Amino acid sequence: MSELIFDPRNYRIHTDQNKRIIKKSLQECGAGRSVLVDKDNVLIAGNGVYEQAQELGLKVRIVESHGEELIVVKRTDLSSDDEKRKLLALADNHASDTSMFDMDAILEDFSGDELDLWEFDLSDVELDDIPGSKEDRSGSLKERFIIPPFSVLDSKQGVWQKRKQAWLDLGIKSELGREKGITYSMSSQPPRVYEIRNLLREKNGVDPSWDELLDYCRKHNVPVMEGTSIFDPVVCELAYRWFNVPGGSILDPFAGGSVRGIVAAKLGMPYHGVDLRQEQIDANGVNALEVFKDCREFFPSWVCGDSLEIDSHLPGLQADFLFSCPPYADLEVYSDDPRDLSTMDYEEFISIYREIIRKSSAMLKENRFAAFVVGDVRDKKGVLRNFVSDTISAFQDAGLNYYNEMILVTTIGSLAVRVGKQFNVGRKIGKHHQNVLVFYKGDPKKIRDNFPELDFSEDDWLTE
Repeated sequence: MSELIFDPRNYRIHTDQNKRIIKKSLQECGAGRSVLVDKDNVLIAGNGVYEQAQELGLKVRIVESHGEELIVVKRTDLSSDDEKRKLLALADNHASDTSMFDMDAILEDFSGDELDLWEFDLSDVELDDIPGSKEDRSGSLKERFIIPPFSVLDSKQGVWQKRKQAWLDLGIKSELGREKGITYSMSSQPPRVYEIRNLLREKNGVDPSWDELLDYCRKHNVPVMEGTSIFDPVVCELAYRWFNVPGGSILDPFAGGSVRGIVAAKLGMPYHGVDLRQEQIDANGVNALEVFKDCREFFPSWVCGDSLEIDSHLPGLQADFLFSCPPYADLEVYSDDPRDLSTMDYEEFISIYREIIRKSSAMLKENRFAAFVVGDVRDKKGVLRNFVSDTISAFQDAGLNYYNEMILVTTIGSLAVRVGKQFNVGRKIGKHHQNVLVFYKGDPKKIRDNFPELDFSEDDWLTE
């Protein structure tokens, strides 16, 4: 038995359970399938079986072959109706299921293209660990780009959540300044809330007010949509690092909370945000002071004012990157200010929204990127408004090229509670994604001249 050598690059990890099953199978059912070695007697396949056979002291017989014939092991002691035969079939298949691939070894030895040719399923692999081609082995995609630059960004993954928490641990409190007057549109509620409204109407003869309805739902433990959304700092980081030039200035016409400004400052990028609410501007400044204390080199700048007049609020600014997350029509109401886009009907909202995009795009330098994080919303009848397409057309009409789209997969949260009824009642799919739309102003052929190759494996601040 000592003449065989274990494979130092074995692509299978044999768990304790896997080893127990192999050993039990060899003890109770005898040896089944053969193992495979190369001409140097180094195991190619069957490391786990050989290890347990060695412990049990089983004899080995080598059958030499050039791979031009299929070698069959015939168990002359087993008949088709033998109970041991059934156990051996079960054990053989079960043993394979209880081992796992060593993805680190596989991803180190093979490119994604090579694995695709063999239809190797990477669905359970952390995509950020996949290396590039054999000609480009400077590091894994995770090391070089933080998150793999694919069209689907999965914020549910552990690596994403860990990074998000690291940002929040800096002291980012983007919810500050949003305690009053900001809520999801009261009428944007789960289907169960509407059912209760109908029941209360039948019972009392009148429509309940939204305050009465939501209060009733809370008292009876019916989930309602309330509170406000907080922007994901990892999305900011990726947008800034991927689509801004090093140290480039950022223009944000719908600033909202502090997160986009603080992330920009941490990355050494001057940030200029505009928001309609003074209380939000004040809260952002307080939070930034808490995070950066006496370090003011790239302290974010927030201006209070109407984004429709952004060119007047920031005269002469020529930004390197235009980035924002606009209000999703009336899904989330930010204030009762009549200038607030979230208080307007959709037609008026889109008209002003397009003008803000036009003015903001004019403040973007040539050969630079813009990116908006948006999502479609439904009107009060439940019909999608096509807000994503409206955003794309607004940028195109402003002279920018529609360049990339990424799907940001968000956490499911309470959607798991709501989606069953929602789908059965109205066949509405549970939405847990947003669209990251990327645009380019200028000649795409000049991207290589203005944007360097990225490799964050050495300068990732989270590893400091």
